[in-house]
Amino acid sequence: MICALAACGGADEPIDPELRCQVGTYRLGSGALIDIGLSSAEQLRWRTIDGQVGRIRLTDNGRTWSGTRGWTQEPHPARIELGDCADGGIVIAGIEGYDGAGAKVPLVVAETRFQGAHVELAGRLVLPMGEAPVPIVVLVHGSEDYSARDYYYDQRLLPAQGIGVFVYDKRGTGGSEGEYSQDFHLLAADAAAAHETALRLAGRRAATSGYFGSSQGGWVAPLAATLSKADFVIASYGMAEGPLAEDRDEVQLRLREAGYGQAVQAQAREITDVTARLLVSDFEDGRDDLQRLREAHGDSEWFQHLRGGVTWEMVSRPLWQFRLGYFFLDVGTTWAFEPVPVLRSVDSRMLWVLAGDDRSAPPEATREILAGLQAEGRPIDVAVFPNTDHGILRYVENEQGERIELGYAPGYHPLLVDWIRSGRLGGAYQGAELAPAVSR
Repeated sequence: MICALAACGGADEPIDPELRCQVGTYRLGSGALIDIGLSSAEQLRWRTIDGQVGRIRLTDNGRTWSGTRGWTQEPHPARIELGDCADGGIVIAGIEGYDGAGAKVPLVVAETRFQGAHVELAGRLVLPMGEAPVPIVVLVHGSEDYSARDYYYDQRLLPAQGIGVFVYDKRGTGGSEGEYSQDFHLLAADAAAAHETALRLAGRRAATSGYFGSSQGGWVAPLAATLSKADFVIASYGMAEGPLAEDRDEVQLRLREAGYGQAVQAQAREITDVTARLLVSDFEDGRDDLQRLREAHGDSEWFQHLRGGVTWEMVSRPLWQFRLGYFFLDVGTTWAFEPVPVLRSVDSRMLWVLAGDDRSAPPEATREILAGLQAEGRPIDVAVFPNTDHGILRYVENEQGERIELGYAPGYHPLLVDWIRSGRLGGAYQGAELAPAVSR
């Protein structure tokens, strides 16, 4: 969610037009939908409504696409044939529930450029065919530094199910101007400008409208809702605590997973308290304390298990060295941001979707905070998918304890579609733990 010394993604690469033209959501003869999107400048990734995922590349015969399961290196039996750019056809074998022929779903697409907070941004409105009013969702970025217009699949999969989407490249990425930033207030102003642009372009086709922010976007989307008249906000695998708490909670989680008890966790909490003070004070408050704690605990076995978004980077090297890297790679992160006052000021209905085993954004404190806000009467629905990691991703662990991501929770995408359309959690969603708002 936060990247302290490096951007989270890779630089945008030129994409072959022949590859780009295959991108789309396809409807099979059975009515099932499958999305074909970019995985890289050379590969594609398929996604289904029920959470199956695979990466594919063109085989030697030049006609069939095949590849691996989820985000693993394990071969997947999927074999996909795509028509030429003018054809828009697809034939699938080897994907459970999705075998057969189909065609690309036609959508209404409007490219645009608009004024964000002092920079010009590149955006795109994607609508279902027809004239009927539909909900409009503005996609709010996580911490990635690549083009959302190129890589966000929701811009096709949601419109194929009757929901309009506005997608735009974050400042400093893709076709947008400016410098990449993790200043939440700046990003919220950009998102609010995107919302205004989406409503202007959609005109009478806009029924309701709101924001869908994932990961770091879970901080930015509610903030954007305080700057505009949004009907709804979705925060997916985000946190109702700030970025300093994210670092602290991840450190604690990793120590618990390594088998360390409360005494060690308390010692680690001293360290994350100091690293937080250093970040907020521009490295003026806490230098001596950090050195003291490093000398006291640096040789301890548990010290090597410290992780977090920033703590390990700071304690594993001399502070001057960390500061030098931070000076050149600082992206203006709003370290002192506190989400709860923002959430209390948002009157729009909200949906929070959490990953039960999230290592990047541990959900325990967020669940408690959201329950408290619900008790205050805030219009917040909560859904938790057990046994999923960041991204609402199903996983298995290898012998080294590393998580291998297989696909999305089966009920995740249906839940999003239902909630955007109706504003309610209307089903079971295959094992999701649901906590609807206390009152409406």
